[in-house]
Amino acid sequence: MIEHKVDGRAAHITINRPDEGNAFTSAMVADLRDLLRKLDGQVDVVTLCGAGNDFTLGRDRKEPKSGTPFDAFSLVTALNQSLADFSGVIIAGIKGQVHGMGLGLVMRSDLAIATPSATFELDEVKLGIPPMFIMAAIFDHMPPKQALDMVLTGRVLSAKEALEHGILSRVVEAGAFETALNDIVAGLLASDRETLLACKRYAKAVVTTPIPARPSFALVEQTQFALRKH
Repeated sequence: MIEHKVDGRAAHITINRPDEGNAFTSAMVADLRDLLRKLDGQVDVVTLCGAGNDFTLGRDRKEPKSGTPFDAFSLVTALNQSLADFSGVIIAGIKGQVHGMGLGLVMRSDLAIATPSATFELDEVKLGIPPMFIMAAIFDHMPPKQALDMVLTGRVLSAKEALEHGILSRVVEAGAFETALNDIVAGLLASDRETLLACKRYAKAVVTTPIPARPSFALVEQTQFALRKH
């Protein structure tokens, strides 16, 4: 239910369980984790999309419980880490509904484009679950009061609102969506590979660097990149 196709330096991953809104079983979480680990270093750009009408409704709430809560939560942590560790650029392509864990996938992608009808919802609190894995990332995108409004009340965000909050990179009309996604991939692959990957590495590192140290960090990294290139 996690399908992929490699095309040169790009890979296209599809969450393929449309009859269930692409809801993730534990096996699908593990499969996506393992696939990202396998593709890391093999390709430089990955697209992540959902089959059918929705991106994903998050975790499959109907899946029978097995193992301990720690085992289940560790699996999600490992998937999130595989997203964070991926050395290339991950692009989420979003249509329809995005719930729960799906929002985590979008926020942890490097780029995200959506159609205007896409919606974003956290329904965990309504189900008696504190969405801590989502909250670990959401404050990087939204001011605390607006983020907590979404977390605590289950308020649904439109694509326009998600764009304004920085959860999305672009909103593209449905008829132009596939072309726009393909154009982004082509543009990235047309760039110098070392420059592309250096930008990804630096973007990940600089956000955890104290603000006063960032100019010096930029000087060191820019100089090292120039020396490597020449």
